Amino acid sequence: MSSESSVSSSSSVVCTTEDQSCDALDQQLARSWLRIAVAGVFAGQGMVFSLAMNMTPPPYASTAYWVLHGGLVFSAVIVMLFLGGPLFRSTLGMLRSRRLSIEGLFTLSLMGAFVGSLASSLTGEGGVYYEVVSIVIAIYTVGRMLSERSQARLALESEQLRETYETAWVLDAAGHVEAMLVAEVEVGMRVRVDPGTAFTVDGVVVSGQGYVRETALTGEPLPVVRRVGDRVRAGTWSVDGAFELEVEAAGGARELDQILQTVEDVAGQPSEMQVQANTLIQWFLPLVAGVSVLTALYWLWMGVWVEAVFNSMAVLLVACPCALGLATPVAIWQGLYRLAQMGLVSRNGSLIDGLAHTKHVFFDKTGTLSESEMRVTELLVVESFEAKRDALLGAVRAIQDRVAHPIARALVRAIPLGGERADVQDLKLLPGQGVQANVLLAGKRCELRIGERDLVDASTEAIVNQLLEQKGKRTFVFVDGVPVAIFVLRERERDGVATLWGQLEAKGIQTTVLTGDPEPQFALPESVDLHAGLSAREKAQYIIKAQQSGEAPVFVGDGVNDASAMACADASVVMGTGAGFTRSAATGQLTSDQIDVLPDAIALCRGISRRLRGNLIYAASYNLIGMALAAVGWLHPVVAAAIMLVSSFMVTARALSTRVG
Repeated sequence: MSSESSVSSSSSVVCTTEDQSCDALDQQLARSWLRIAVAGVFAGQGMVFSLAMNMTPPPYASTAYWVLHGGLVFSAVIVMLFLGGPLFRSTLGMLRSRRLSIEGLFTLSLMGAFVGSLASSLTGEGGVYYEVVSIVIAIYTVGRMLSERSQARLALESEQLRETYETAWVLDAAGHVEAMLVAEVEVGMRVRVDPGTAFTVDGVVVSGQGYVRETALTGEPLPVVRRVGDRVRAGTWSVDGAFELEVEAAGGARELDQILQTVEDVAGQPSEMQVQANTLIQWFLPLVAGVSVLTALYWLWMGVWVEAVFNSMAVLLVACPCALGLATPVAIWQGLYRLAQMGLVSRNGSLIDGLAHTKHVFFDKTGTLSESEMRVTELLVVESFEAKRDALLGAVRAIQDRVAHPIARALVRAIPLGGERADVQDLKLLPGQGVQANVLLAGKRCELRIGERDLVDASTEAIVNQLLEQKGKRTFVFVDGVPVAIFVLRERERDGVATLWGQLEAKGIQTTVLTGDPEPQFALPESVDLHAGLSAREKAQYIIKAQQSGEAPVFVGDGVNDASAMACADASVVMGTGAGFTRSAATGQLTSDQIDVLPDAIALCRGISRRLRGNLIYAASYNLIGMALAAVGWLHPVVAAAIMLVSSFMVTARALSTRVG
């Protein structure tokens, strides 16, 4: 469901808060990329010089020896001081809170590489691998940057949406209007909403009538008529009517606030791959640290301190989290790149998680399976007006061209430009009903009305019975109170939707459509479940139920009322034309609204997931074997470094071999 233009901003975020601005986020991103670039430069330099010294080392204690080793030590220290702060602070926080995380394994491997290399530099025995310091810090910085960036963007979009609906025009007992923050509005107060403005509180209409655009919250493709006694909600917009309403819920208690709160509560939760990695760290980190300490104590007890240092550092080095810290991010980035080539972009690997494991995909209807705008599927002009057909349609187009209404836009698109522009006078909006004007038809001045069936007190049964299209929204044209034409408008199905259902079913995936439209007029196969007239909370409840059943649900939508369901799903996909807040809340975005790429995207993610599971098993096996060999002194740090590099290459190569299927 496409939201109003004030909510659905462009891809660039309009920042409104003082403490968090887009400029600050961009500066933070630039600093992160600078850190990564610096770490990459030092890593490349370290690899070159370390390889040269390990293959053809200069004489121990010579000037060249100390200059080269001193330069490598200095570069590693600079990287740790300049770039390692976030990693070391996270590790310190891990220790203070007595919890285990992958930061600890990164720091342990980093320090193992540095201390082991330093011992080699001081004793002249063994090889050096200072570049590992830069590699580990660069990997950690990339992951942290992507996570913080996406969460900050979501927070800004959420704040912007709140600020759009934070002011209400409150009526006092004397009928005076005063602007008031929604947070200060109390239940029972009277609020005025003018044509073209937003409803910022939930309430009941006590005066006024008109069309209300509720697409963002209900999914109904066209504005609906709201009269006295009807309920309206914050986040909807008055199209043509002036309303007074009695407040039922203001700041913090509105349905809009509940949607935002659901998204914010769920945002930042770890993906399945992160959960698996954290579970692995719970036993792997203590094991690595314990084996390293026991190795050092054993060799000290044997009276060989050099071996104690080398062998304990070899344990840490061979246990470097390559599969978790290198191959897994590489596989995710490669997968995200392949998804982007398909037209599905994402900010992190949780989308790959969700698409790989989903058994049930839920779809919104309006703006997702269908185009956001309606189209005319049938036009019927009564026989008595066929001779004046062109003049009549020209007048309709001229009138509707002056009206900012979705139906008016659809009629203008359907009527081709003709000859002379119709002479339109006394144009008047009829809130909740349509529009009327005086026009010149065949040399005679007539009153022309366009809109709902009840615009005039006249029977329309005869003309309605001539229609071929039995479904859709009907817009009537009356000339001097007589019905002379009918336009039938329906939603237009997106390209690829017809074949989407069979492709998903072939992959064993169940499909369901959840829509706020109470009367959806959309053709679906019998295998697709349809639930209509749902609120944002009810959509989220369907997702939660699917999660509890182990279906790993994925939600595909576009509107603000889809955001809470997206936040509850294992993964979510938003249309590129969706609301700005929803784009920030979703884990993936279809840049060109090509919904038919989903089956191929799911196949790709399943392949990535299989390779990542295989990498974890492989990495755990070689880590355990390598640690055992290093502990008994059969694995020199140089060999440990070689094993680490070879294993890193192997798991990375496996991670990059992401084929569809």
